[in-house]
Amino acid sequence: MADHPSQTLEQGSEGLDDRSEELSERTEADAQIRFYRAMANTELDYGTVLRRLARATADVVFDLCIVYLVDEARGVFPAAAFHPNPDALAALHRAFSSGESRAGDGLIERIIARREYYFRPRWNPRLLEPHLSAGASVDLDIEIHSLIAAPMITTEGDCIGALLMGRHTTTAAYNETDLALIEWIASHAAMKVETARLYHTLQKTNAELDEAVKARDTFIAIAAHELRTPLSTLKLHAQMLRRFATRDPESFTPQMVVDRLGSVDRQVNRLDRLIDQLMNVSRIIDGGMAPELGPCDLCVVARDVVSRFEQALEDAGCQLSLSAPPGVHGIWDLDRLDHILTNLVSNAIKYGGGQPIEVRVSSDATGARVEVIDRGEGIAPGDRERIFERFERVISSRQTKGMGLGLWIVRSYTESLGGQIRVTSELGQGSTFILDLPLHSPAS
Repeated sequence: MADHPSQTLEQGSEGLDDRSEELSERTEADAQIRFYRAMANTELDYGTVLRRLARATADVVFDLCIVYLVDEARGVFPAAAFHPNPDALAALHRAFSSGESRAGDGLIERIIARREYYFRPRWNPRLLEPHLSAGASVDLDIEIHSLIAAPMITTEGDCIGALLMGRHTTTAAYNETDLALIEWIASHAAMKVETARLYHTLQKTNAELDEAVKARDTFIAIAAHELRTPLSTLKLHAQMLRRFATRDPESFTPQMVVDRLGSVDRQVNRLDRLIDQLMNVSRIIDGGMAPELGPCDLCVVARDVVSRFEQALEDAGCQLSLSAPPGVHGIWDLDRLDHILTNLVSNAIKYGGGQPIEVRVSSDATGARVEVIDRGEGIAPGDRERIFERFERVISSRQTKGMGLGLWIVRSYTESLGGQIRVTSELGQGSTFILDLPLHSPAS
C-alpha cells in the first residue's frame, strides 16, 4: 500500500473527455454490473483489491477516486487512487485530509469518525475554508464541481476507511441516484477490502508460523549435532580405556587414565554448558523470564567470573585484566548477571586470537556498565546486530563451534533486567561488548 495517492495511480486516458451523455444513458444496474466485473477475482490479493476498487469506482461514477484506509499506527492514509493526473491527486489529498496539516481536522477524518456521507452536487473549494488551518489555502489543480465522500462500514459495524469521488470533466453533477449507487459501492467495497485484509493477515501469520517451524527444526538439528559431538568423544574415551584395560593391562597406567579423564572432564563441562543453554532457551520461549531480584555487587560478580577462566586463559595463551571500583551495587538477578558476564568473557577468549582481554566495570548515579574488550578478528558491520539473534554467531577462521544461542540469551537476560547490550567493532581490531544496566531493575 502506498503512502501517496500518485504512487498507486493507474495511468490512462479514461475520464478526460466529457462523457455526460454516456452517464445519462447508463442505468444503476448497468453501473453495478460494471463494478462487479471490475472487482471479480480480487478477493485474495489485497493490493489488487485496492487498485481495482479505485479504478472501478472512478469508472462507474466519474472522474476520480481516492481510497482511504484506517490503520492503528498510521491513522487515515490514502491506500489507492485513480486519476490520469498524479499532481491533481496529490493536491486533492492535501486538501481533503489532515495528513499534511493543511485542512484542519480533515474532511475524510470527520467522515470516518462520524460515519456520515458527504454529498455536495454543487461543490466548490470555498466549502473547505471553515476547516482549514490558519493561513492554509485550497489549491486543487483541477476544478471539481461535484463531490461525494462515503465511509466504508463492514457488516460488523467497523468503519475501515472512506471513498472520495469527484467530477470535473463531465458536466453532469452527482444526484440522488449516484448517491444510492455510491452507498452500494461503499458497502461492497468494505466487504471486499475486509476480506482481502483478513486473507493478507492470514498469509502473514502462516509465513510467521512457517518461519517458527523452520527455526524449531534448525534448533533441533543444531542441538542434536552439538550434543552428539561431546557424547561421541566420551564414548570413544570409554571404549579406549576399556580396550586397554582388557587387552593391554600393562599399558593401562594411572597417567594414561588421568590424561583420558582430563578430556572426559572437558567434554562433560561442554555437555553441561549445552544443556544449560537449552534450558535457558526453553524458559525464555515459555515466558519464564521473571528475574529473581536482590542486592548485588557487580564488581564481585565480575571478579568471580574472571577467576573461573584461569585455565581457559592459559590454554588460549592470553591475559585478562579486570578494572573495577571497590563496589558497584544494584538490584539485579545474580544468576543472570553471572550468565551474562560468563558468556561475554568466554566469547572474548574464544574469538580474541590469544590477544590481551580487558574487562572494565564502572557506574554513575543512574546505572552501571561493563565493557568486555578483545583484540581479535572483529565483527563486520552487517553482523553486529545479527549475532544477537538465535542460531547466529561470529564464524572465525577456526570455525568455532556452538549453537549460536549465547548472545541471544545474553540479550534476553539483559532486557529482563531493564538493560541494553551492544557491540562496537572494527575488522582486524577486535570488539567491545558494552552492557548497560539500571541500578534498579524496572521489575523491582
